[in-house]
Amino acid sequence: MRVADFEIEPPEPPLRAPHCVAMLRPWINVGNVGHHVVSRLARIYRADEIGRLSRPSRFYDFTRYRPEIRIESGERAFRVPNTVVLAGRSPDGEGPDMVLLYMLEPHSQAEDYNDSVVALLGHLGVERYVLVGGMYDSVPHSRPLMVTGSARNWTPPESFGGVRLGRSGYQGPTSLTSQLSERFHRDVGLETLSLIVRLPLYLKLEDDYNGSTKLLEALSDLYGFSGDFPEQEMARQQYAQVDPALDANPQLKELVSKFEADYDSKIAGEPPEPTRLAPEIEKFLDEVSGRDDGDEGGGSQSGGV
Repeated sequence: MRVADFEIEPPEPPLRAPHCVAMLRPWINVGNVGHHVVSRLARIYRADEIGRLSRPSRFYDFTRYRPEIRIESGERAFRVPNTVVLAGRSPDGEGPDMVLLYMLEPHSQAEDYNDSVVALLGHLGVERYVLVGGMYDSVPHSRPLMVTGSARNWTPPESFGGVRLGRSGYQGPTSLTSQLSERFHRDVGLETLSLIVRLPLYLKLEDDYNGSTKLLEALSDLYGFSGDFPEQEMARQQYAQVDPALDANPQLKELVSKFEADYDSKIAGEPPEPTRLAPEIEKFLDEVSGRDDGDEGGGSQSGGV
């Protein structure tokens, strides 16, 4: 059946008090953390695809998001970039069912795209919208990663998953699709939650499993599913390779030491001392940040949520 710009097959029986966990690519998906979190939830909730945009070319420029040809079971398959919707049942039958949304940021008609997502979640009876993702920040890999965010229209449990909730002070570029949280809060009256993990800007890992782990741990605290998942061991192995690399890079080692001092001051509730970096460190940071493409949502201040 058609719901706004989505073609869906509603699950039977209907979902029970579902919540939606969404990721937005490429914006606010550095380290692929949003993608990995939603993919792990799809396994936990045994979710199946129930729909996607019926005509994705209405929203996407396929010279920027390229379709792909794959060989599957010996046959050529044509894959078209799209926003994909999955639905799954609560693992214990007691918690809310789950709608999972792999959102691909539109290049045009973003207002219509947002309208379609609002209509879709309304049709499925979603009661809470949760946006997960990651952004780069001046944080060290040698400390527990911080997860920040905000909750509206409901009161979360205190300190679930070590998440720091509050109002965002971010100012700068954003994605029009980021307005969805505000629309669900203000216009629809849904409960909303954003969970953004802060990743070390100097690592630039294509797949940051430590970031994915922190978000999954927070969600397991909130929803009660098992807190054991493969990403934890993958994260340990991945970050264990960083310290040997520091020994070979004195500039990076000095930078990490400064980030550690700032991090420890924040945890202790003390105002951090102004960070004064050597000129060569400033140059190093500029070069690292300069590798980001704004369209990929990878800057140290990307996200705007």
